Amino acid sequence: MSTFQSLLTKKSIFLNAQTAWLLVGFFALRMGSFFLMGHSIIQGFIVFGIIMLFGMLYFHETHYGWYLLLGEFFLGGSGHFLEFFGLSLRSILLITFLFLWLTQHIVQKHRRFRLRIDHRIGYALLVFGACIMLATALGIYHGHGMKQVLSDLVPFSYFILLLPFYHYFYKKETQEYFIRLVFVFILGSALFSLITFFIYSSGLGVIHDTFYTWFRDVAMGKITDVGNGFFRVVTPEHLLVVPAMLLMSSLIMRDEKHHTNWYVFLALGMLILVFDLSRIYILALGVGLFVLKYTHTLQHWLKVCAMNAAIFFLLFVGTSSIASGFSTTGLGLLGFRFASIVQPTIETSAYTRTVLLKPIYALIAQHPIIGNGLGSTITFMAPKTYAFVTTGQFDWGYLELLAEFGIVGILALLVVLMFVGYELIQKIASLSDYRDFYVGLLAGFVALLVMTITAPVLFHVLGVFYLVLLIAMIMKPIHVFDETLTLIYRIFNRSKDDALLE
Repeated sequence: MSTFQSLLTKKSIFLNAQTAWLLVGFFALRMGSFFLMGHSIIQGFIVFGIIMLFGMLYFHETHYGWYLLLGEFFLGGSGHFLEFFGLSLRSILLITFLFLWLTQHIVQKHRRFRLRIDHRIGYALLVFGACIMLATALGIYHGHGMKQVLSDLVPFSYFILLLPFYHYFYKKETQEYFIRLVFVFILGSALFSLITFFIYSSGLGVIHDTFYTWFRDVAMGKITDVGNGFFRVVTPEHLLVVPAMLLMSSLIMRDEKHHTNWYVFLALGMLILVFDLSRIYILALGVGLFVLKYTHTLQHWLKVCAMNAAIFFLLFVGTSSIASGFSTTGLGLLGFRFASIVQPTIETSAYTRTVLLKPIYALIAQHPIIGNGLGSTITFMAPKTYAFVTTGQFDWGYLELLAEFGIVGILALLVVLMFVGYELIQKIASLSDYRDFYVGLLAGFVALLVMTITAPVLFHVLGVFYLVLLIAMIMKPIHVFDETLTLIYRIFNRSKDDALLE
């Protein structure tokens, strides 16, 4: 009790007015984007105002500009809620921040030490960066189109954020703000999915209505009617939910009493997966839970794994039953989704993914060593319409990387990933206790690799963003973990003695 109590302060990190304002911002962005859809001039003025605010905050205190950028990453969904004549708010903020940050650190000699990180992962990333430049040049050389090449290049540009990520988390206020963003993201995403599900399951909305169009074209998501009143609600940012759930599960596996809110947020994360119903996300969660056995006792591991499974089935059966008017539990739908993995011909999306393999293999065979470059496309015959379709979405993550980067680029990326895994295992081995945090990060990392099998996670903006966050954490010296441990205990807990004095 004394060790635990010594880590607590008067107020928990989550229960803070800033948390409420961030949640308001989460929904304000979505509501504003929906009502301003099609009003490009008004959006342009708003984006211009935000950029001006960002500039003032940055020059007043660089961390404040950093906070605004982080806020957009976690609250801004796909990043296209507001645009300035075709350029998303996220892209403009990122370009502005990197320009100001790099210029400031190049010009001012006392800041130049932040322009390099003396670590093996940093050097491996430089080699992979050279492969990215080669793939960009090859894409242009092969005539893939500048727009397509740049579209593929943008996610990889997020690796540059490793420099500020590594150096900007030393302030207590920054660490607490980051934690609030993560939990507001989970809470907001769960509520947003629930609201969207209710709108269509209740009949208030119909497929191809205005909200559906906004959700598809602006939020970059999918709303799919799968029968019996159940609608899949999918958004790109859901890929961050699985690593977050695995980290929470790892922390809960520790043999001590945990705050109720940990279980609440675990259930909220599971609710997002229930509505998303992505096979690869569920599979990645299962593999990640298996990884969590590392350093955890069998008893606590089985307990938390069983709890995850129970929460998923209770939420899925509950929502399916209510949506169908209690005519079905939805287990047939769940069985059908996973049966299509073995028999892809029974479901259109699974069968289409299988059809893509032949043209992908043909593309890889053209330039297997150095790849075909960024912006590569394939042409296939759609199984349902029998029309020829040309797309840059391969639906096979590693095969797309191989097609664009070739064996050379894949090997460079593999070295980076191997170093990340090695550093995580070394961190775990160097701690005699409280290893749950790094074990959770390891499970999330493995889940990220699993998701990339059928999704472009490792080269999606948010996937690279998560990987950069992960690398920044594990590159820190092990003594920094003491501060991390304190933050973990303070997320929901506060000192009882101090609370009585309020």
